[in-house]
Amino acid sequence: MDIPKQRSQINILEVFRQEKLQKHGFLTVSAPMVRYSKLEFRRLLRKHGVKLCFTPMIIADSFNNSEKARQNEFTTTPEDKPLIAQFAAKDSMEFCQAAELIYPYVDGIDLNCGCPQSWAINKGYGCGLLKQPELVKDIIQTIRRRVNENFSVSLKIRLLNHESSQTTIEFARQLEMCGATFLSLHGRTMWQKTSDPLNVEAIREVKQSLSIPLIANGNVKSWQTACELYEQTKADGIMAARGLLANPTLFNSSYPHTSTSAPLDCVQDWLNIAAEAGDNLQFLCFHHHLTFMWGCNLKRKLRLEFNTFTKKQQILDFFYDNYNVKPAAEFLNNPLNYTDCTYTHTNNSQELTTESWNSNTNGKFFNEFQQELDGEAEQDDCDLGSSFFAEI
Repeated sequence: MDIPKQRSQINILEVFRQEKLQKHGFLTVSAPMVRYSKLEFRRLLRKHGVKLCFTPMIIADSFNNSEKARQNEFTTTPEDKPLIAQFAAKDSMEFCQAAELIYPYVDGIDLNCGCPQSWAINKGYGCGLLKQPELVKDIIQTIRRRVNENFSVSLKIRLLNHESSQTTIEFARQLEMCGATFLSLHGRTMWQKTSDPLNVEAIREVKQSLSIPLIANGNVKSWQTACELYEQTKADGIMAARGLLANPTLFNSSYPHTSTSAPLDCVQDWLNIAAEAGDNLQFLCFHHHLTFMWGCNLKRKLRLEFNTFTKKQQILDFFYDNYNVKPAAEFLNNPLNYTDCTYTHTNNSQELTTESWNSNTNGKFFNEFQQELDGEAEQDDCDLGSSFFAEI
């Protein structure tokens, strides 16, 4: 690809090697979370021990054909690295065009083969690709030929069979032969629920079969569970999703190792980041992350009040009045220097009608999250209300 360099890129394999030398022995990774793995949250995670961040899953067709989608779905800064951009794509053309557009601003590109949502499968995205292994291999072979050898090309997959790891092992080996830099593996099949046990034995067997790094994903809710998953699988990296939403300090070993909720100083960090972001951070995203991090610490009256807020200033007043927490002075009137991403290699001359995520609407994940909290509410008074939902 004849693409201008916008920033120096990081060799992801070298990142794996460096983290292997650390005391804990594995790379700490934040999952690609729809609506939530945006730049501002990535900055918070990096502050607290996450070494490799993914963007949210981005629909390649939207990114390729709509400037509005590109501006809405991806923002970054020169310090936002190492960073992997994840795309949902149905063929090599979509995936390669998305890679060409975003190449100057990231350190690698990832193909989503793990989203189990029915809409994704029906459209040929996510787990729908696992039904077409030859297509997946073609996508990886094609993109590998078109990018620099040090530019990371990866996939996020699920187990193909819960009873036996052999089919997953064979598929993973084929992906390695096609040129994948690393794989992320969720230890459940596309048909299993999050309440089903994680198949750590299968993850370990897949890891043992590969020469490239493997990231293990599933049930990581604290530093302790991250270390346990590493000991059980010996994976090269440990990825967390929901656990990081509830506690962005999950991979920060200086905090209690069993903690599954955020400390107040993490809320302080989020307020500081929001102050720097200004209008670039949408209200719902700002509000949702705080509900994840702090909602279970609120008594019913305060929860009800918090869920009625529609402006950032209301939230700032709330935390100052109740917890004496506010953005630090040095973050006020000091806007973050966002990268001006220009996508000069697109061939599209007009906006097309494409699928994209609307950050101002609710999704499915928080519906499940709400149901879980409703079930716990009678015991621990942790009902967050129905303020938002999202897919992950």
